[in-house]
Order: sequence, then C-alpha cells, then structure tokens
Amino acid sequence: MSGPREQDEATLDQLDIIRYFAALILVLGLLGGFAVLARRAGWTGALPALDRWSPQARKRRLSVTETLILDPRRKVVIVRVDDTEHVLLLGGEREQVLERGPAPAEPVFEPVAPDHDEAEDDDTQIASVTRLGGGQ
Repeated sequence: MSGPREQDEATLDQLDIIRYFAALILVLGLLGGFAVLARRAGWTGALPALDRWSPQARKRRLSVTETLILDPRRKVVIVRVDDTEHVLLLGGEREQVLERGPAPAEPVFEPVAPDHDEAEDDDTQIASVTRLGGGQ
C-alpha cells in the first residue's frame, strides 16, 4: 500500500527534477549572456568564433584564393597575404613555396550603361513585344 510518506517522496522527486531543469536553463542563459557581452566588449581572444562578425574580422590579411588537389597526399594552394600571393605545395613530408608575387588588383564592378542599338528604336518591335506580353 502506498502511504502518505511514499506520495511525499514522489512529490519531492518531481520538485527535484523541476529544480534541476530550472538550474540548467539558468546556467545556459548566463553562459549565453556572457558570450553576447564578451562579443560586444571585444573580449574574443580566447573565443575566435565570436569575432567572426566584428568589423575587424572583415578586414582579414590572409585568405585562400584557390586550392587544387594533385593527389591524395599533395595539393597546391594560392594564399593571399596583404598585397602578395603565394603559391604553396602542401603535403608529403614538407611544404614548399613555388612562387611569390604581387597579387592582382581586386576587380572593381561598376554599372555599365547598355549599348544603344538602332533595333531598339524600331517601334514595331516594341509594339510586337507589348502585344505578345499583353495577354490580348
């Protein structure tokens, strides 16, 4: 038979489980809040993943431009450091610099005006396109 003592123990067990989950949620919330504060304050020395979205991270000096796998053990990598590109052979027992030179300038994309064509001036072409797209 279940007496009042067993019911009290069951109620205490349920309360303990609720307390454990509440404590877990509190601790995870505190850790998340600290991570947000650390990111905003710039304390990302030990946590580089938090620095991913900062303005300083967008101005990286090092980038991998291209990679070519030669065989399962070796690959060629083009690495850009500041204004210099390095062609590296990686793998095997050692790494080797194959070539070093100035990096090509970053492409600048500017809007270009469309070419003016005499066919565009023809009213019949515009009318026929309007008629076809107009849905009669």
